[in-house]
Amino acid sequence: MVLAAVVALSLAAADAGSISPVPEFASLQGGAPRGTGHSALALTAGYSALSATFAQAISDAVDAGAVLEMDWVTSEAFVGGLYRSLLWRSGATSVGWRARAGLYGDFGASWAIDGNRSDTGVQLAPGIALSHRIQRGILSLAADVPFTVTMQRGGGVMLAPRAYVAFETPLWGDLLAGARMGAGGLFAGSGAPFAANSPRATLDFSALLTYRLF
Repeated sequence: MVLAAVVALSLAAADAGSISPVPEFASLQGGAPRGTGHSALALTAGYSALSATFAQAISDAVDAGAVLEMDWVTSEAFVGGLYRSLLWRSGATSVGWRARAGLYGDFGASWAIDGNRSDTGVQLAPGIALSHRIQRGILSLAADVPFTVTMQRGGGVMLAPRAYVAFETPLWGDLLAGARMGAGGLFAGSGAPFAANSPRATLDFSALLTYRLF
């Protein structure tokens, strides 16, 4: 479904003019930072998470912000900070590294995964992203490696590498709409919530809305 949405958005944008340079459009999915003085709010909804991300440019090459995320299938939650930095740019292509760090919680819902257990902890998720501006759209490729240390049952660890592809196009004014799909794996050990289900495949199918605030 999301792949079809990506294709549909690409076709809808095919006859439009070239996209303007960053930071006119507000994507937070790829490697291009916002640019000095600009900020954006991104909302995602899909399988299996809901999230809200705020990013504020602190220089031409660096963004900082905050993330709130809730996985409605596993009942996992994350709240913390976000950092993005431009590594390389050539024409319409940008590559940047990013990281988020903060508090992790699992409320223990087991309706989808029998072995899930409640827990709390901290998470660090470094990643890298590439974005390319095409006609009236932004195509992004990204990979993140969340590493979580949990506190209960003597402590545990989880590693969840994942990769994404996303496409976004201007919908109205400063609003971008798009779709994202991704896949990865979860490896958990010791007292971590999903140690009994490790390794486990993970999927992401999400609709995207991003609004440039300033």
